[in-house]
Amino acid sequence: MTQTFLLYDVETFLKSSPPQVPLLRHPPTHSDGTYCVAYYILAPVTFLALALPTIPKTTNCPFCRRGEPEIILRNRWSPGRGFQNHSDLFPDLYQDCNGHIFKAVALDFPPFIQYSSGNSTHPLVMKDCLDKRIIDTIAEVHNFTYQVFEPADGLFGYQLDNGSFTGVLGEIQSSKRDFSLDLSITAERGEVVDFTIGYHWEPLTFVTSKPQPLPQWLALVRPFQAYMWLCLLLMLAASGPTFWLLQWLSGGSYSLPNAIFLTFGSMISQVKLCTGQLWPRTSEVRVFSVFWLLFCLVVAVSYVGNLTAFLTVPALSPTIDSLEDLLDSNFVWGINNFGAADYQLFKTSKVPLYQNIFRGLTFCPSLVECMQRALNEHFAFISFKTYLRDAIAMHFIDKNGETRVYLAKDSFFPADTGYAVQKGSPIKRVFDGILKRLLGGGFVAKWMSTLIDQHTLDTQSRAAAAAAVCGEASTMLEGNHLSLTLYHLQGVFVVYAVGLLFSLVIFICELILSGVSRSRWQTD
Repeated sequence: MTQTFLLYDVETFLKSSPPQVPLLRHPPTHSDGTYCVAYYILAPVTFLALALPTIPKTTNCPFCRRGEPEIILRNRWSPGRGFQNHSDLFPDLYQDCNGHIFKAVALDFPPFIQYSSGNSTHPLVMKDCLDKRIIDTIAEVHNFTYQVFEPADGLFGYQLDNGSFTGVLGEIQSSKRDFSLDLSITAERGEVVDFTIGYHWEPLTFVTSKPQPLPQWLALVRPFQAYMWLCLLLMLAASGPTFWLLQWLSGGSYSLPNAIFLTFGSMISQVKLCTGQLWPRTSEVRVFSVFWLLFCLVVAVSYVGNLTAFLTVPALSPTIDSLEDLLDSNFVWGINNFGAADYQLFKTSKVPLYQNIFRGLTFCPSLVECMQRALNEHFAFISFKTYLRDAIAMHFIDKNGETRVYLAKDSFFPADTGYAVQKGSPIKRVFDGILKRLLGGGFVAKWMSTLIDQHTLDTQSRAAAAAAVCGEASTMLEGNHLSLTLYHLQGVFVVYAVGLLFSLVIFICELILSGVSRSRWQTD
């Protein structure tokens, strides 16, 4: 923005039409067609009232009194004394905005922006939120007020093929509003509007349903991985025949079934067979037995230790923490249908990962519906991290303070958030000055933390009150001890039932075989 200074001979100016060539003019050297004009009038005071109506009023002055151009007496000059005081001829007009009412534009986006009512034609009734605290502070320092409206199309704003933007960005780009509240700062947006300095670092992430408990009857096999069980079964299969071969070569009398049962019994700490026979005493068998028993001891202790943990703390299904995990899962994913920076990213990115996400992208109409879908279905809701944290705090905290959905650990597309103003607008400097001081004093981070913590406490209180009304009893643990229930030990009963089933099958088979043998004997 370049200033143009026009200096006229006021007496000549008032007696005739404005001269074709001003007495002094400094035209703008670089301009995009928009510049400020300041008229500095050197004339007797009696002529000022006559000069005021002749000043062009093609544009209004948002920082002047009543929003109209005005003449301000800055100093008095006489030929003999010169300027009579030392007042600044070029004051900073934006230190005091004279109560001017700015028009802002925003969409509900807690904890940054939150309101209870209003639309694109009626000012929003703002609730306590981060942006309200920041703008109120700036307005108090620089003496202005503001009204906030929704964008007419209900979108944050994405770029169309013709280069223009929709939503919040579009209303700033077309000069319908003076500034926006919270917006992600991106290169595409920076081409059509100016942004204040960023006051919050805000990446994208997603929420899903919390990991679900795996079937507890499988707790008996979870202490070892599948390849470990395979190795263990191979060792058991080889140990019995090896033991039988060693004791047969040394002149022993163990049968192969007895050798197999003996090695299996040692694995479960039963080193003596039901017949009362002990381990053979030959040297080669003793050497084998020592190493086999050591192997069994380590395996048994490792198994029992892990089994205790799996019985008392049920295992959960794997979590999804990155976009790569999301693509490899059976989940679907979506975003709010607000045309915000997340949609612009997936729509225009050349990164294959983001392109794959865009191809499977779905839309959901509102925050709560998106979060509820993530809670109840195999659905991942992608949005901004702080927005999701606050949504969880406001809607998905139980009476114990536990979250009901899972927030992914990884994040992506980190971007600063700031306020958009019209290209070349001087209020950028006004906002930047206060934002720097608020950031330096830690106020923004403190306000953000306070708002989310308060939302968490409010939601937890509501959940506790609802549980009390429903007569829900709290589960209390005595000390640090947890009593095992049938749920925890169901795997043992499954194994026992399988053993009984096999015993019954073997009994029936032997009964049938003995009956066949008896009938043949009687026939013979």
